Amino acid sequence: MQDTLTQEAEIDLAGRPTRIRVIGYTYLVDFGPSTQPRFHTVNKQRSCSCPLKETCPAIEAVAEYLRNGGQRAPDPMPPCPICGAEVVRDRKWDGKYTKELGWRCTIGGLRHFLEAKAERIKEALRRQQAAVSEHESAAGR
Repeated sequence: MQDTLTQEAEIDLAGRPTRIRVIGYTYLVDFGPSTQPRFHTVNKQRSCSCPLKETCPAIEAVAEYLRNGGQRAPDPMPPCPICGAEVVRDRKWDGKYTKELGWRCTIGGLRHFLEAKAERIKEALRRQQAAVSEHESAAGR
């Protein structure tokens, strides 16, 4: 017999094997082959990929998993500061000394990462120059 998760029918999933894995920034919940849909993707905003969204039992399953010491999904990367698109992690461009995480924009690629990095360097130089100028004027030079 196959159970179907719907808003009308509450299904008791207690006692059934439920597997939860961290996939990227989300949790993949597997209710087993006897429940349809079998797989649910729950994000950190407590919303499921199925039509039930915030009322899906998969959300409570993830909450229980976390209460029992399950692995937490990492926080997603902030959007691209150049165009606002999604970014993906690129460990090859991690800052060796700055410890900044490397990334690539899904639209602008590595170019947007390098543009953002160049803007941060320019801003740091402007602040440093302003501090030097302020120090010199205070010294009466």
